[in-house]
Amino acid sequence: MKPILEKLTPEPECSFVLQKDSFPYYPTPWHYHPEYELVLVLQSTGKKIIGDHISHFSGGDLVLIGPDLPHVYNNDPAYFEKDSKLRAEAIVIHFAEDFLGKSFFNLPEMAKVRKLMNASKQGLQIQAPTGKAVAKSMEEMLHMPPALRLTALLDILILLAQSEKYSYLASPGFVQNYGSANAERLDPVLAYLMQHFTEDISLHEVAARANMSAQSFCRFFKHCTRKTFLTFLNELRVGYACRLISDNRYNISEVCYKSGFNNLSNFNRQFKRVMDKTPSEYKREYV
Repeated sequence: MKPILEKLTPEPECSFVLQKDSFPYYPTPWHYHPEYELVLVLQSTGKKIIGDHISHFSGGDLVLIGPDLPHVYNNDPAYFEKDSKLRAEAIVIHFAEDFLGKSFFNLPEMAKVRKLMNASKQGLQIQAPTGKAVAKSMEEMLHMPPALRLTALLDILILLAQSEKYSYLASPGFVQNYGSANAERLDPVLAYLMQHFTEDISLHEVAARANMSAQSFCRFFKHCTRKTFLTFLNELRVGYACRLISDNRYNISEVCYKSGFNNLSNFNRQFKRVMDKTPSEYKREYV
């Protein structure tokens, strides 16, 4: 399954899309689009996958995603339970590179904004305190007329560019190697992993989804993501384990098996490698 090409059309009086989403859970699958996307999570928890980056999200999470970078926000299992009253809410802005005119961002005054937009090709996690200021502006934009929304978005981009309070998400190797030829084989693998990472996954089964032998697939996957297949899978599982630990509903042994690991010693080892602390240390620090 390839990432879906998403198309959002601005309203007739607007040059970009601004919307507030409210769902029982985020419904959009693994997808991409030619527009830039600024997404603010208002409420809900889960894991986000931006290219080859995997991390948790919760209220206040703010990310700038560049054009054609595949991504998905997957809510935690509790959001899919019968009779769940949980809500997944977000404010999303989609804008094309030329929404202010074809040469606007080539103006010398926009040099830092051009740098920001180029950096967003890897996906950018916006950090505090800049993130809080941008979140406030995004919420205010919902109540503005179109002309003021336009200037507010430009103000946000300038603020982000000048503060440089952001960190990169997808690896440069993923962005560099995620071309149309590689995507045809990599996308069904990533889509499958997102749905089944807590299960017992066979290398041969995953390689078959890319129509490759196991040996060729391992070389291909590392070329595209700069990570081995097993490293990527373990990081996905550890990220989910962090979410389960934070929920504080399961002990460490239960978290181990629910996140897809087959034994506790390997779980502890992989968790320490990824998080630089043991599951027990993580629980004491964050729960």
